[in-house]
Amino acid sequence: MYVVSYFTSADEALHLAYSHDGEEFRTVNGGRPVLRGTVGTGRLRDPFIGVGPDGLFHLLATDGWTSPSIVHATSTDLRTWSEQRLVPVMAGVQGAHNAWAPEFFLDRATGLYHLIWSSVVEAGSTAEGRNFEYVSQDHRIWHCTTEDFRTFSDPAVFFDPGHSVIDATVHELAEGGFLMAFKDERGTNDPATAHKDINVIRFDTPGGPYSAPTGPVTPSLVEGPCLFRRGDEWVMIFDHFLEGRYGAVRSKDGVDWEPVPFAPPPGMRHASVLATSLPTSLSAT
Repeated sequence: MYVVSYFTSADEALHLAYSHDGEEFRTVNGGRPVLRGTVGTGRLRDPFIGVGPDGLFHLLATDGWTSPSIVHATSTDLRTWSEQRLVPVMAGVQGAHNAWAPEFFLDRATGLYHLIWSSVVEAGSTAEGRNFEYVSQDHRIWHCTTEDFRTFSDPAVFFDPGHSVIDATVHELAEGGFLMAFKDERGTNDPATAHKDINVIRFDTPGGPYSAPTGPVTPSLVEGPCLFRRGDEWVMIFDHFLEGRYGAVRSKDGVDWEPVPFAPPPGMRHASVLATSLPTSLSAT
């Protein structure tokens, strides 16, 4: 089974949908939010759900455009959630303006969970007055580690190709190492722009070294890639953020990609897909 977590432009809260085939998704709760933000800005953007060391579902989400913290909560059934808290992942970094699109993945070699997100860091400046929604800023991918989702290491740069990148997502490979998709954030939000597309790299150890990028593997003017396994292939979905629609590609090897059908729930923005046993609390709605 597959569960997709997402927000909508009309309602920046946690929405869920599920699928039996990983292609066509049915909304949960009649398309209404399952969870609303209660801390920070009260927003839950870019929601990501994974399974933590305690076997619980762990939610990470962006706390608005210019917060240096991310939202965290846990659940046993994806419907009832713990008290939300802010994790101040970038609060101690001078010149940190934001913390976007948080996700996590497990490094089985060390037992550490790596939280990754996108941040602008410019010492001596602030986020005040910047148009983060429509004007590209100079992001890099940052990370920290945790064993228990209660204490976290100091943040550090995770991926810096020498230009702005956002929206990294990482999955472990069966043959060893990791596959990471990310958005090349160079260019402008215009159909004629270069970049603003998704590329893919591999690495054996979190933090690199990294392979040369493959791509772009998507058209321009997309963001929010999500990778998941469907049978014997990789599927990547991505948000055509100016067009209000989603696209998808598939690959057997993570190198060569081709378009594939994908039927998301209405209004879905920056989604993440979790392959899991479907809780009865979701399938019954």
